[in-house]
Amino acid sequence: MKADYKKLGKNTLLFALGSFTQKAMAFLLVPFYTYVLSTSDYGTSDLIITISSMIWPLFTLLIDDAVLRFSLDKNEKKEQIISIGFYINLFGFLVMLCLSPLVLLVNALKEYYLLFVLYYFTYSVNSFFSYALRGLEKTKLFSLTGIISSFIAISCNLLFLLVFKWGVRGYLLSFILSFLITGVIQFSLGKFGQYIIPLSAIDKGKRREMIRYALPLIPNSISWWISNSSDKLIVSYVCGVAANGIYSVSYKIPSLITTCSSIFSNAWQISAVDGFGSEENRRYFSDVYYKYSTVCMFLATVLIAFNKVVCRVAFSKDFYQAWINVPVLLYAVTFQIMSGFLGTIYTTSKKTKMVFVSTVIAALSNIVLNIIFIPLFGGLGAAWATCISYVIVWMIRVVDSQKIMKLSVNWGKEIICNAILLIQVCVACTDSSKEFWVSLILMLVVLFIKRDFMRDFSIILKQLVRKIRKK
Repeated sequence: MKADYKKLGKNTLLFALGSFTQKAMAFLLVPFYTYVLSTSDYGTSDLIITISSMIWPLFTLLIDDAVLRFSLDKNEKKEQIISIGFYINLFGFLVMLCLSPLVLLVNALKEYYLLFVLYYFTYSVNSFFSYALRGLEKTKLFSLTGIISSFIAISCNLLFLLVFKWGVRGYLLSFILSFLITGVIQFSLGKFGQYIIPLSAIDKGKRREMIRYALPLIPNSISWWISNSSDKLIVSYVCGVAANGIYSVSYKIPSLITTCSSIFSNAWQISAVDGFGSEENRRYFSDVYYKYSTVCMFLATVLIAFNKVVCRVAFSKDFYQAWINVPVLLYAVTFQIMSGFLGTIYTTSKKTKMVFVSTVIAALSNIVLNIIFIPLFGGLGAAWATCISYVIVWMIRVVDSQKIMKLSVNWGKEIICNAILLIQVCVACTDSSKEFWVSLILMLVVLFIKRDFMRDFSIILKQLVRKIRKK
């Protein structure tokens, strides 16, 4: 198990170098975005990105996930795996290009049609090569291109928004150039030319196997999108793009947790495959789940307690009212992240037909709740709808995933901590003078319950400090 943790730690560190730089800088630029963009401009930009993320699974068949999973199998022919993913992505883009004029039906996006197409294309290219690099375990190159991508995006944002004042166009063009240049570097340094074989040489049986693996993930991905992003579309429709701008900014604080989560998830997808199904692997999964959930809860409870302070620093005056949505969304992402972890049990066992049931149920619940809550409570209603849908996913997967792998987790303690966290959220959403101190006390209660992990974490930290001092 020590070797497993060593590999997981090494990959997490490598992915952190690339992903954290990219995601952290995106968060640090929030004050800049809220300063140079109006609420309407920010809402429009977010709408384009949201629609792109919605249609991406449909046109790619989520074959990138299959490329990652099948490439990790040592006995697979990498040329076949990479080529199948490449051609499906290419065909998907051509279909998307034919149907893309439908975006003109959305009035707010008519003048940004070309940028929408370019954003989708470059995002797809970058995504495919990123998944392929992870599947080939070229983690160093993945991390390097992540750093390069963030540097390009930041530089272009400063130039296009601050100097040229291009608004929405400048914001989107920054990411387009970042994705495009990074994709070229990934293709070149990753030597993907040697993995692309003629279409006629594709193994049809392997193509069917990969598609069978990926197809059940499409409704799962769309359902995740509905739970995570449909609220933005409904807010835009009911309350306007300016309201969506404020609501979208609310997600930037929770993104600190999802950033850390995505770094770990990238590494975990590789480690989870090794020795799957063994008793030792079951204990390994259980241990990682407990530690992972504790870290997520720790980050959430601290950020909830200091929510208003962070929002004052991160948001301009026009966007500050977004603070009220943040505690609810912080609570939501903890369930989103832990549901994602439980989802790896399905994907690692290649039983992907089971994975989407929970998310479909949650997505349907999310739509109904959004329709009810948003007209009544605006952005806050959308946040609660999202939160409830993630809780539903987590509850279903906690029960169902045990059929594949029975995790040894103290679910009673997990439920108690989540209940206290919920109380903290409700307190933090009030504008009371005592809100901060009550929230702080509840934070300390959560940390006390999880004191065993905090003790272990402090020991690890001390050992790390000693090693650094010796060096």
